Amino acid sequence: MERGVRRQEIFQDEFDYQVFTELLKTAAEDNGCMIHAYCFMTNHFHLLVENGDIEIGKFMKQIACKYAMYYNHRYGYKGHVFEGRYKSCLVQTDEYFLQTSRYIHLNPVKAGMVFRPEEYRWSSYRGMVNMQDDGIAFHAKTLAYFKNGGIYGYREFVEDTGHKYYISENEIKKTRKGIAFIGISTRYKTNKIFFPNEKPINKCMVR
Repeated sequence: MERGVRRQEIFQDEFDYQVFTELLKTAAEDNGCMIHAYCFMTNHFHLLVENGDIEIGKFMKQIACKYAMYYNHRYGYKGHVFEGRYKSCLVQTDEYFLQTSRYIHLNPVKAGMVFRPEEYRWSSYRGMVNMQDDGIAFHAKTLAYFKNGGIYGYREFVEDTGHKYYISENEIKKTRKGIAFIGISTRYKTNKIFFPNEKPINKCMVR
């Protein structure tokens, strides 16, 4: 997770979100990263990203530096925009990968900003359920866990908090203290949800 310095807002209006979206898209293309999920909150952002062989710090630095330059110039500020280094952790199972995706998309709901995740404009959830194409997130790998194209299955998985594959969020928070970035090097099962026991199929890094 990357958070605003002193937990201050890093997005003050719609234009800020639009600029950040374009910077994220460019950074992903420049570094060969694949974004599986994202959510931009008012004072921080979350990313689920497949980084391949590149140094993920380079990707994060490009986003943070370019947005900080834009933000300070627009509002006449000086100094840091983000609070220290981004937070990260490793995601090692398909189960954890899916739970992380859901956690990211439910952030605005749990913050009381919207009632349903598709009502929040600045996340990848609307694209995931085929309501819009933001040109940033890749949904195929996530949806491949679910039958018949995956949209309805994923939607049920996200919105039904009593889902049988649910993991305690306290466990996630203890591991990563806030999702922000995940770099994944993995192979995926298709047409069903497959959760291994001990051996990890996915090697993911949360930043």
